[in-house]
Amino acid sequence: MTGLAPRHLEITDLERIERFRRAGYGGSVSDALWQLGVKDTVFASRFAPLRQGMQLVGRALPIKLHSVVERELPAEERQAQEARWETEGGHPQKRMMRAIADLDDGTVLCFDCGGDMQPAHFGEMSCQLAYAHGCRGMLLAGNCRDTQYVLKMPDFPIFGFGTRPNAFGGWIITEVNQPVYLPGHLTHYVKVMPGDFVFGDNDGVQLIPGHLVDEVLLRVEETFEKENEERQQIAAGMSVDEVYRVFGVL
Repeated sequence: MTGLAPRHLEITDLERIERFRRAGYGGSVSDALWQLGVKDTVFASRFAPLRQGMQLVGRALPIKLHSVVERELPAEERQAQEARWETEGGHPQKRMMRAIADLDDGTVLCFDCGGDMQPAHFGEMSCQLAYAHGCRGMLLAGNCRDTQYVLKMPDFPIFGFGTRPNAFGGWIITEVNQPVYLPGHLTHYVKVMPGDFVFGDNDGVQLIPGHLVDEVLLRVEETFEKENEERQQIAAGMSVDEVYRVFGVL
């Protein structure tokens, strides 16, 4: 692609999600990024789906959390905190949900939990509210809960570090739709910018830089069509020598 601008499609993010889910898998996304010179965007293997077969695809909405040692503040401090929140647009979680509603449908919440693994950071009712306003999943560097109900939702894949039943222990959202750093596989961290894309499946999760999303999608679809043809010919008995002559190294 040297010297050429990335291709762009006049489609919605929901359409992008559907097309990635139809044609994409971790390997084809990774190969497309490598061809474009993008490296070190694979997230740590600690991010695991709630169940095998989930595909997490969408536009990143980064969220930063911080642990709270004292959950119950004295009344005077609590009132001052609530007053400050009101000047900032409301409770931090409400601001997060409003950001989801304000953005185009197809967001993926990307949670930096600051390494805190004590509580569950998200539950089913929050998932339901986020989904109702266009969110299509979560990349959660922490724990979730209420998973027996989350798994019954029609379209809310979660890739996270684990599950816990308790929400107490203390945490508060500190930043909404600002860059975060999540644990990486090839690097210590992967920087997640607002507007980047996230793709996750059974093989793991990776980041697609925002300006390359459509170029990667188109390359993934080209790979999908080519590999479908390869599968058909291999299944029909194509010889090993002919496979490598026609298709090259698989």
